[in-house]
Amino acid sequence: MILDLAKTGNTSCEADVLVIGAGTVGLIIATHLSKKGLNVVVLESGGLRQDAEEHPLNQVVYRNARYAGAAHGRFRCLGGTSTRWGGAMIPFLPVDMARDGWPISYGEVAGYLPEVERLFGLWPGPYEVEGILSPDSRAAPDHIARLAKWPAFSNRNVANLLSSEIRSETGPTIWLNATATTFNVEDGRLREVVAESPENTSIRVHAKEIVIAAGAIEATRLLLLLDVQNGGGICAPDDQLGRFFYDHLSVMIAHLEVSDRKKFNRTAGFRFEKGGVMRNLRFELSETSKLRREIPPCFAHVAFQDRPGSGFDALRMFFRSVQQRRLPEIAMFRTLATSIPWLAQAIWWRFVEKRLLYPAEAELQVHMVIEQVPRAENRITLSETRRDRYGVPLAEIDWSVGDADVANLARATDALQKTWGQSRLADISRFVRRPDGEAGAELTKGGGIYHPGGSTRMGRAPSEAVVDKDLRLFGLPNVSVAATSVLPRGGGANPTMMLIMLGLRCADRIAVQSSPNSSTLAQLSGFGRNFAVIEK
Repeated sequence: MILDLAKTGNTSCEADVLVIGAGTVGLIIATHLSKKGLNVVVLESGGLRQDAEEHPLNQVVYRNARYAGAAHGRFRCLGGTSTRWGGAMIPFLPVDMARDGWPISYGEVAGYLPEVERLFGLWPGPYEVEGILSPDSRAAPDHIARLAKWPAFSNRNVANLLSSEIRSETGPTIWLNATATTFNVEDGRLREVVAESPENTSIRVHAKEIVIAAGAIEATRLLLLLDVQNGGGICAPDDQLGRFFYDHLSVMIAHLEVSDRKKFNRTAGFRFEKGGVMRNLRFELSETSKLRREIPPCFAHVAFQDRPGSGFDALRMFFRSVQQRRLPEIAMFRTLATSIPWLAQAIWWRFVEKRLLYPAEAELQVHMVIEQVPRAENRITLSETRRDRYGVPLAEIDWSVGDADVANLARATDALQKTWGQSRLADISRFVRRPDGEAGAELTKGGGIYHPGGSTRMGRAPSEAVVDKDLRLFGLPNVSVAATSVLPRGGGANPTMMLIMLGLRCADRIAVQSSPNSSTLAQLSGFGRNFAVIEK
């Protein structure tokens, strides 16, 4: 059931679980818990849709380099970032989590992989692909080829995907235009959250469990606000909240001189599977690579630089309109009409070759995406001078790219260039490397790629982290955080799938603890057995 706080008077309610944020993971957690019979309330700061690319409530204060992901890639509306995201779904490699800082093993979350694939209409199967890098895998031991899975455009928006559940009378109660502004803690638990609307109406929600799923930056800001409003004794004493903020760093490292475009497109182009699912090729450090002891995880992928207003650009905008649940613009159809020759070829490649046809005039590029080294001085705090329309301090971001990140990029590029030269791709394409100084300089100004993390990271103790391995806030056991900010490291893959698996695990833990049918001890024992099976 969807309600709008801006169209009602002041109200209050009680819930078993309150979820703050109706974005990608927030809606998944809310519907998951509703199906288990819990009374779930969701507070969403935005409305049904966000048409603009920036939202005024996402303004931040920059203390250092401009972090691009603060203004872009964040959306306040039903479905949140999933209304715009590209959709690459791929789990971390187990070795990505077998490092210092991770209090949880890959096996403890991997059991949710089939559930995530079913939810997004992804076909089960491996993410690794053979026969691309080299006929003899020993010749290129530093990298493996993997294929991310991209849901069909209609399945990328979680609000579309879960439409029947969120509009059902038995589903969660979702309040739009409800921005959380006040947190009342009593006796070591968060008892009440107050949210306000642009029309000056408010809702008070009393809940047993609270899940903050408002995105990495906003989740951090809300926890900082919670701490300040309750005497600073919840997180402030350990001085971990907001620190170690990071993003994946990406830059173009080479362009490709391709001798056989058709063969290259068959090998490295986007692949289509049943149900509109797409796959794209990437190269990650292998689990056995010695480089993993020297540089952070990273991955490289082939992209193309096409001219604005091309037929491909119009086709991409058309499908994004489908994802955003809005009517395509007439201009898109005009552009497509003038691109009939290319469109006919693209359709043939789509259904016969099952590949996305790269535009003939497009420049093919290789992009490197590398995990940023977490540094305590990269952090989010509350501004002392600027506030939003509700009187809440803006987030203040002190973030920059370090010298170690630039050095790691050079090492990662060296390794990939060597792998490329030993692979089958070298027979049909020449890897023309960009000068290190040029790529490194761009890296320092890139602003990240909207994969923020670290600022509410999970860990083993409050002296080193903000939440525990089950995503519970150390200082308040009935508060959980489900945002990429809980990931202590960025890993060598996009973080969305890992976050959703962690979110489902968190939801199951809350459901077990909230069930009135059996004792807490027995329920938790069963919860542990589930993960014991996964580890085998």
